Amino acid sequence: MRTHHRPFCYESSDFKRMCALVVTDDRKRGTPFVWHVGRIVDWKFNLGNFRRRFPGNYAGAAHLWFSYDDQLIGFVISEELDEQFNVIVLPEYEYLYPDILAWAQDEWGQRFPRLITSAADAHSSRRAALESAGYRPTGDIEMVRIFETAQFAAHPYPSEPLRFESMAENGDYDAQAVLRRSAWPNLRDDTPTDDAIRAYTRTSPIYDARFDFVLVDESGFHLSGCEAFIDRFNNTAEIERVCTHTDHQNRGYSRMTLRACLRALHENHVPTAYLTGGTERTIHVYGSLGHVDEFGRSFYTLDR
Repeated sequence: MRTHHRPFCYESSDFKRMCALVVTDDRKRGTPFVWHVGRIVDWKFNLGNFRRRFPGNYAGAAHLWFSYDDQLIGFVISEELDEQFNVIVLPEYEYLYPDILAWAQDEWGQRFPRLITSAADAHSSRRAALESAGYRPTGDIEMVRIFETAQFAAHPYPSEPLRFESMAENGDYDAQAVLRRSAWPNLRDDTPTDDAIRAYTRTSPIYDARFDFVLVDESGFHLSGCEAFIDRFNNTAEIERVCTHTDHQNRGYSRMTLRACLRALHENHVPTAYLTGGTERTIHVYGSLGHVDEFGRSFYTLDR
């Protein structure tokens, strides 16, 4: 079947079509999946990366493939508008993966001294295509833990003097910003622009304050937090933005917050949740919560 491809168009319906394709790809693949819908939504709405604040940059960060009748069937995307990219293509068009890799090498390889991508360890055809194209494993991995939220139905919520709250209840986004700046030093700038960016991120179609959680003490200080992005079509959630204030680490607050989040997801009829860890610490913490399955992603690099 003939296909054609072109750059992402910011002003068109491309973004909605990409979100729909990720949802469809997840439904067809099950696990291991490539991306959850929360990740593609964050690509456009989380402007923490300076380059994502300029719509003109997006055409160079995503390239779309279409069937002969103009149905979106896949795309290659750079999440941070840099040398690292991912390929999302529907399973029935998986044969296009080597061609998309070659396109990325020819086009994006001109801009960067090396290219980086990843593949689930179970996706053997992708790993073979990467090695055939000259990519080599870096030794870096991500572990995706899969949770059945029903297992947390009886898990107790934190008790006084601590409180587990959603941002729909709490509403103190300034305190949440302090927590996140502490946990992620690259967010330390505190300007009206940063406040506006955080507010814009919350306008994304997948943000729901009821699933944006914080753990607070008796004074209302935000100790820890996480955020669940829910794919209602597949009834799954990906838990992101897990953080603990640097002055309150190593006290079990992240585990407490995550287990409470998993219980809240169960109570809201979301049976499956995912947590991805890419550092030794997060891989260990997420692996201690009681997952039912897991899969790994390995990273590959191509030096120019």
